[in-house]
Amino acid sequence: MINIDTIITVTGGLAIFVYGMGLMSDGLQQIAGEKLKSILSFMTRNRFLSILTGTIVTGIIQSSSATTVMTVGFVNAGLLNLVQAIGVIFGANIGTTITGQLVSLKLDSLALPSIIIAVTGLLIAKRASIRGTLKTLLGFGFLFFGMSFMSAELKELAKNPEFLKIFSSFDCTPLEGSSMQFSHILGAVAIGTACTVLVQSSSATIGITIALAESGVISVWTAVPIVFGDNIGTTVTALLASIGTNANARRTALAHALFNVFGTTIILLSFAWTMESAKALAPAFYVAVDKFVAGNSLMGDNPGRFVAMAHSLFNVTTVCVLSMFIPMIAWVTEKVIPGPKFQRTVELEPRLLDAPALAIEASVRALEHLVRKSWRILSVSIGNCVKKTDVTEDEITRAEQEVDANRETVRNYLSNLSKRSVSESQSRILPEIIHCINDAERIADLGIIVFSKSNAVRTANGLTKDACDKIAQFKSALKEIFSKTMASLAGESNAAAEVKSMVEELDKSIEGALRLGSAGIQVIGETVAVDYISVVFAVRDVARHLENIASRAKFLI
Repeated sequence: MINIDTIITVTGGLAIFVYGMGLMSDGLQQIAGEKLKSILSFMTRNRFLSILTGTIVTGIIQSSSATTVMTVGFVNAGLLNLVQAIGVIFGANIGTTITGQLVSLKLDSLALPSIIIAVTGLLIAKRASIRGTLKTLLGFGFLFFGMSFMSAELKELAKNPEFLKIFSSFDCTPLEGSSMQFSHILGAVAIGTACTVLVQSSSATIGITIALAESGVISVWTAVPIVFGDNIGTTVTALLASIGTNANARRTALAHALFNVFGTTIILLSFAWTMESAKALAPAFYVAVDKFVAGNSLMGDNPGRFVAMAHSLFNVTTVCVLSMFIPMIAWVTEKVIPGPKFQRTVELEPRLLDAPALAIEASVRALEHLVRKSWRILSVSIGNCVKKTDVTEDEITRAEQEVDANRETVRNYLSNLSKRSVSESQSRILPEIIHCINDAERIADLGIIVFSKSNAVRTANGLTKDACDKIAQFKSALKEIFSKTMASLAGESNAAAEVKSMVEELDKSIEGALRLGSAGIQVIGETVAVDYISVVFAVRDVARHLENIASRAKFLI
C-alpha cells in the first residue's frame, strides 16, 4: 500500500511547484509589462516574426497557456489577425520548452536561498519593477523547492511494486532487439493529454514527467510520449478561453489544437524509422535527441535532460515543418468555423487585464474606434445642412447612444484595469484615455445638435448659397483636423502641433462667419440665423475636442 503521508508529500510538492511557476510567470509579466506593447507591434510584420514573438513572450512569462489565452484575447480585441496569431501560437510552443529545460538543470540547491532573498526583499521593496523581480525570484525558489519535494518522495515510490504497476500498462520501454509498442505509445500520449487537461498547464505536467523520469518511476522511452500528450492537452486551455469570443479568436484556438495534434502525428509517424541503439530498435527521433545530451540517456543517463531536450526538439521540428503551412491552417480554420473574415468592431478583452500594457493598447484602439464613430455622426449632420441625407434622426440618435454605451464600456474597463498591478507610468495614462473618450462622446452629442439644427434650417427654407459654402468649408477643415487627430493617436509625432495650428486657423474663419454682415452671408429670417450660428459654434467646439484628443495622444503612445 502507498502511505498517505507519501501522497500528501508528493501532491504538496506538486502544489508548491505549480504555485512557484505561476508566481514566476506573474513576476516576469510585471517586469516585462512595458515591453509587451512594443513586442506586440513587432509581431505584426510577418508570420516568421510572429513565431519569434510567440517564442520570446512565452520565454518571458514562462507559460504557453498564458500566451495562447492572451493571443486569443488579442484576436478578440482586434489587435492581431488570424495568420499573425497562428504564428504567435507556433512560437509559444517553442518558448514553453524553456520551462522544461530550466527544471531539468537540477538547481535544487538554489531554492531556499532564492526564497529567503525574495521574501526579505518583498517586505521592504516598494517599486513595482523591483517587486516583480523579487516575485520572479520567489517563484523560481518555490518551483525548485516543490520539485525537490516531489523528486525525493518519488524515488522512494520507485521502490514500491504497487506504485510501479500503475505505470506498467503504458510502459513504452522496448524489449531487447525490439521496437516500442505503438499501443503503449498511444496510451502514454493519452495519459499526458489527460493530465494536462486536469492541471491546465503543460509546463507543470512536463515538470512532473521530468521528476518521474529522474526518480526512475518511468523510463525516457515512456516520458517522451507523455510529453507529446502534454502538448495536446494544453490546447484545451485556449479552446476554453475562446468560448464566447468572435470567429477569429475561436479559429486561433482551433489552430493551436491542430498544430499540436498534427505535430504529434508527424513525430509519431517518424517512429517507424528506427535505428539500433541501447540494445533495441530506437526511433530515429530518440537517437537524435540523445546526441544533445551527455551520456547515454537511452541506457539511463541524464533522463531529465533527455525529456527536456526531446520536448524542445519536438516543438522546434514541428514549427519548422508546419510554419510553411500557416496560411493553409488559417484557411482550414475559416472553413471549420464560419463567420466574417475581418472584425468590424473593437472588443475590450478582459483577458488582457492581466497584461496592463496590452490592455492599454486595446483601450487606445477602442478610443480610436469611438472617435471615428463620433466623427461619422458629426460628418453626416454637418452634411445635412448643405444637402439632405437619407439618414433619419432616429438613426443618428441610435448611433449616438451606441457611442455613449461604448464610452461607458471603456470607462468600466479602465476602472477594472486600475485595480490591477499597473506601473506608475501606466496609471498616468488611464485618466488621459478617460478624458479622450469624454471628448469623443461630446463630439457625438454635438453631432445630434447639428443634425437637429440642420433639419430646422431645412424646414425654414434653408440657408443661402454663401452660408452653405461656409458650412462646407468648415466641414472640410474639420475633416483635416480629424485626420490629423487620428494620425496623432497612431503615433505621428508632429500631428498634435499641426492640429493645434489648424484649429487656430479654423477659429479665425469662424470669427468671420459669426459677423454675418461683414462675411457677406445672407440668411433667411432670424430663426435660421440662430440655427446657423448654433451650427458654427458646434463646429468650433468639435475642433477643440479633437485638439484635446490630439494633444493627449502623446501620453498614450
